[in-house]
Formats: sequence, structure tokens, C-alpha cells
Amino acid sequence: PERCHPTQPFRCPGDKLKCISIQYLCDGANDCDDGYDEDSSLCTAAKRPPVEETANFLQTLLANHGPNYLEKLFGKKARDALLPLGGSHKVAVALSESETIEDFGKALHLMRSDLEHLRNILIAVESGDLGLLKAMGIRDSELTDLKLFLDKLVSTGFMD
Repeated sequence: PERCHPTQPFRCPGDKLKCISIQYLCDGANDCDDGYDEDSSLCTAAKRPPVEETANFLQTLLANHGPNYLEKLFGKKARDALLPLGGSHKVAVALSESETIEDFGKALHLMRSDLEHLRNILIAVESGDLGLLKAMGIRDSELTDLKLFLDKLVSTGFMD
């Protein structure tokens, strides 16, 4: 397969080879024939941590704290290492591509109560009130990493 030149590393989907510069991604103008370079999921994902990084972070939390640890954030569907939600990779993709918390809830079919719980956690993190996270049993040693992760979501418009 043909490769893109390093100065134009983004390959547009399709049969023919069309590559564009990263600066033309999400700039409001369709540069790919099908407009993929302006796709809302792609543009949202470009602002968020890479899917692999998010999936690894979720897997590390599960490995260190048990298969039901993320139930504290995402509700009962997050039991058994996120299996009912499709696994850590699917959750990571949803966190990366979902423009808002509502989109995330729809992508993973979360119950309204679980979505509101997550929203309250994000509001607490955004306001600096870490008491809610501590009340959920999140230890001081894991608070910094979790807060950093949740801050990244909030700062990229996840709450809008």
C-alpha cells in the first residue's frame, strides 16, 4: 500500500490515495472527498487522549483495584472489567469520540441514573470538590491520576 508523505500524514479514507496535512483536520473545510476530516467524532477524538492511552489507564485501574472498580464511575454496567459495556477498549473509544456526556451515555446505553452519577463526579472534579471521590472510596494515592483523567474530559467539552 502507498504511504502518505510525512508532511501530509493524514490519509483520507477511500480507494484512491489522498493525504492531507494535520493542520487541515477539523478546520471547517472538507479536504477529504467524503468530508471525513471534518467528522465530529474524529474532531472530538483529536482533542482527547489517545484511545490506547485511555484503554491502558482503565485496564490499569481494573488490574490494581479489581474488576468492579470502575462501577464507582460508570455504574453497575461497569462490573466484570467493563464487560457489559463492551470492554475497556470500547469504553475508551466512547470516551474519545463522544462529544458530550450525553453522547457517551447513548453510545454505551447507560441508565440515566448512572449518567447523572458520572455527571456529578465530573462537576465535583471541575469545581475541585474531591470529597465526592473520596466518599466513593477512591484513595488519595489514586485520586491524582483519576482527577487528571477526568479533568482532561471536562476540559475538552465533555460536560457541554
